[in-house]
Amino acid sequence: MTKDSTPLPGTVFTASGFRILKIAVAVMTVLLIAGIGALFYGVTLQLSKLGEGSKPAAPAAAAAAVAATPAGPAPYARVLDLGPGKLEAVAVSGNLIILHWKGEGSDIVLSADPQNGNEIGRIQVPHR
Repeated sequence: MTKDSTPLPGTVFTASGFRILKIAVAVMTVLLIAGIGALFYGVTLQLSKLGEGSKPAAPAAAAAAVAATPAGPAPYARVLDLGPGKLEAVAVSGNLIILHWKGEGSDIVLSADPQNGNEIGRIQVPHR
């Protein structure tokens, strides 16, 4: 191969520069097609994960899941030490459960998250 530094007619590229340009364009085209393919693959993967939540479980799989749970208290069971008294009222609003506990020394207004059973806040109102 000889080194020819004269530009091709109508361009600023030499023959070797034009060859390098064609290789660069071919490589970028392959990368672009691979990127578009990866994008479609990712979108279909996300869509398939999104649809899995609404499908009902198979009866055999549901029975196996029930059999696999350990015996004992429910997973969301919480013990609230509120002292002696009685439950006056329960209110539910969206993602919040509010309990009014009438105790011997004071009233307690308790808010809890129904999703996981964690206590969010507690207000203690003393008796007069």
